[in-house]
Amino acid sequence: MFELICKTFIRNYEDHEDSEVRQRYGVVFSLLSIFCNIVMVIMKLIVSFLSNSISIRADALNNLSDVGSNLAALFGFRLANKHPDSDHPYGHGRMEYVSGMIVSFLILLVAFEAIREAIAKIITPNELNFSYGAIVALIISIGIKLFMAYINNKAGDSISSETLKAAGQDSANDALMTLASLLSLIIYRLFHLNIDAYAGLAVSLFVFKAGIEIFRNVLDTILGKAPDKELIRQIESDIMAHEGILGIHDLLLHDYGPSHQFMSLHAEVDASIPVLESHDMIDNIENEILNKYRILTTIHMDPIDTRDELAAVLKQQVKDIVTQIDSAYNIHDFRIVRGNTHTNLVFDVLIPASDKISHEELKKKISAEVAKIDKSYICVIQIDHSFV
Repeated sequence: MFELICKTFIRNYEDHEDSEVRQRYGVVFSLLSIFCNIVMVIMKLIVSFLSNSISIRADALNNLSDVGSNLAALFGFRLANKHPDSDHPYGHGRMEYVSGMIVSFLILLVAFEAIREAIAKIITPNELNFSYGAIVALIISIGIKLFMAYINNKAGDSISSETLKAAGQDSANDALMTLASLLSLIIYRLFHLNIDAYAGLAVSLFVFKAGIEIFRNVLDTILGKAPDKELIRQIESDIMAHEGILGIHDLLLHDYGPSHQFMSLHAEVDASIPVLESHDMIDNIENEILNKYRILTTIHMDPIDTRDELAAVLKQQVKDIVTQIDSAYNIHDFRIVRGNTHTNLVFDVLIPASDKISHEELKKKISAEVAKIDKSYICVIQIDHSFV
């Protein structure tokens, strides 16, 4: 069913990285969700008044909020694909994240209201009116919601969209809420035991927890979470596959929304190779990354004197010192500047982003160890934090 919808309404649906295709995914599945939710709001409101069920009424209101969530997602996808302008030169891709945030707020709002109403009905219980029509309506509703959860999660996974994944999770929550309402009616019919308000409270608390998780996931993306490790590994492997690249470092990946990513890095090249030849290789690498990953990349060339044997020996010695302090540490941009009375060893030390060590303390510790090799060696150290 999912593939049939994609083939019917989304041209080039398999090109998940294309911004136009992403927008069509968002629009198609948001509109489908809006239609399904409106049908269920009408159906559940009728059933709730016939059965006098607080949990079904809360479920109907939840579906009504889902319409608002789907509208927010729809406008988010439309705005995210808007062309860059003078005020937003990096595009509007983060609007998709904003819409995901709105979805999470609406989920939390409805969950809070459902919790409040359920507690009120626990204090002041109400009688239920059992009907087989309500049972049938709730079973149909569960089926629709499970279908919506499936297609939204599938679409979200296909284009890596937190907004569609949030809609899928919300639909799964709705199916659970409706199941609780269904079980409440059945238990009332079989045992004349009214657990409607308690079931509504339990499901509302679950929905509230899911809303918090969705909020946190979207917030992490907006704040700038670390990029996918496998993606970085693949990019680094592709770059290092070029014979003229000796090493890479200072890789930064900036996320301005799906299909709106920018990357910069330093690539070490042999200083003896003509600069125009190295520059041509760097241009080719930038184009390869753009075509393969749709990431606009800027690469800075770092020339390395591969014929300086002393520099090579000292670099390895300094690297050993640094990794002995912490195996997660590394060095790059190593060079030596010779003088009459001393020699400067200039290099950067790369440490994990979460490392709390004092930079000055680390510099002193490295300098002390290097001085044991030769007192004339003076370290000029820059501490870098890893962003990937």
